[in-house]
Amino acid sequence: MGTAPKAPNASEAPPLAVKVGDVVLERYRIVEHIASGGHSVVFRGQDERLWRPVCIKVFSGMGGKSGVGRTSYEHFVQEAFALSRLTHPNTLRIYDFGHLGPKDAEGMPLQVCEYMNGGTLSNIVREEGRQSLAETVRITHAMCLALAEAHGLGIVHRDIKPQNILFGTVGASRLPKLADFGIAKWSAEDDNKEQRAEDTAIVAGQKLAMYSPSWAAPEQLAGQPVSPATDIYSLACVAVYMLSGKAIFADEDVYAGYRKRRHGGELVGAALAPFDVPAPVVDVLAKALAFDPKSRLPGVEELARQLAAAIEPAEPRPATEPAPAAPAPPAAAAPPTAPAAAPPAPAPVPPSAPAAAASRGSPPTVPPWMLTAPVPQGPPRHVPLAELPQLIGDRRVHYLHAPNHVADLIGSHNTKVRATFMSGPTGARVLHLKGLTCFVALLGGRPSPAVMIEQAGDVALVTPRAQEIGHIRVITGTAGVGQTVFPVGAELVAVASDDCIDAILFDFGPGSEAYFVYTRGRPIPKSRRG
Repeated sequence: MGTAPKAPNASEAPPLAVKVGDVVLERYRIVEHIASGGHSVVFRGQDERLWRPVCIKVFSGMGGKSGVGRTSYEHFVQEAFALSRLTHPNTLRIYDFGHLGPKDAEGMPLQVCEYMNGGTLSNIVREEGRQSLAETVRITHAMCLALAEAHGLGIVHRDIKPQNILFGTVGASRLPKLADFGIAKWSAEDDNKEQRAEDTAIVAGQKLAMYSPSWAAPEQLAGQPVSPATDIYSLACVAVYMLSGKAIFADEDVYAGYRKRRHGGELVGAALAPFDVPAPVVDVLAKALAFDPKSRLPGVEELARQLAAAIEPAEPRPATEPAPAAPAPPAAAAPPTAPAAAPPAPAPVPPSAPAAAASRGSPPTVPPWMLTAPVPQGPPRHVPLAELPQLIGDRRVHYLHAPNHVADLIGSHNTKVRATFMSGPTGARVLHLKGLTCFVALLGGRPSPAVMIEQAGDVALVTPRAQEIGHIRVITGTAGVGQTVFPVGAELVAVASDDCIDAILFDFGPGSEAYFVYTRGRPIPKSRRG
């Protein structure tokens, strides 16, 4: 049970009979042919149950030689098992796996994955040219996070390259995802050996290499064992490519490329010299490109940390709050006990012209409760940690402790979203908000499966037919002495810093739910029953 099916023989492989309009696995309609590779055909499809776009990848044949075909089949199936174990937001998600034909075990395998509409990193660099330092660090950091999960599970990707970094458009930004775990190396400790393909195939007495030469680490070219350091090397090659617009190892001759890799540090400096890349960034990439795997950075987390630290500090930005000398606007009959400054609710985000123009329908609008939100008065009310929801005004307020940085939230109309706490390139906290039963959109932006939020903001929840069914106001609160204060409807609520170190409020609006989500702090005490 749970093992990969055996590959059919090359001579017995049935011809592929999949075309636009077909429905596979009884739910995925093939809409458009996207690309064809050596052993697979890729289609854009539609999930007819959940009404979402998907990517359908169908294994197309055994190849001219049975050894090559069998290994290709094994790696195709292995990719599905690898993706099924990975859950990081920056890793391509697999939805389904199955086989074609009247008998599943004898038909060609296919994968159904999330559809990424933003192209590949290779496409972007080819069309736009070299990327900025900030964008390079952002994408590299995201790949480090995805690889950290894979390495923690004993999986080495082995084929990090621009073509395997895909993008989904999230509002006005791009969400990078790591794809193609087809030739991933599984650790020797993994018990599911039936789900692992061999490292290489032996065809006519010759090894079939499992890597892309321009992005491979020297140990791959030499046929030596791979490790997480192998992925660090390839990712550093991709980072240099983003900063310079060119691959530093573009030799088709494997032996020439292997010799060049002995001088990786010098080549990085020469490749980036024309672009004024800060010296600390060059140094970090040179360390990641050390010829000896043991001399590289100790892990992808360290690569992310050192790259973020190597970015030169930006020029000081103007303060977003009024200067101390500027008096606050006069308030009408404010009571003496009113706080000096109530935490302001995030201002509604006006629709931007480019985003609105890109959307087929009208962009999400600001709901009345956000426009007419009352200004809370009086001292803040302390709300202790509790397992059960607490009624504050017209909201049911929940505490959610998310030490694993992921929290699932339920709002009106049974809308469900998943909030993932992430770190940005500079170490600042970033929220990845994904719709589980709906699409999400920043106000003024296009609906999409997920959005990234770098600060407080408002998010619309919409159906596949662009009908707005709810909204979330994300509030970071105002830090005080020993507490953080949040506006909840017409009241101010104080959350103790000792209880919730990094709380964020997700407010679904009047008559609905509000959630204080935190990743660091005290566990929520169990309620006494009976």
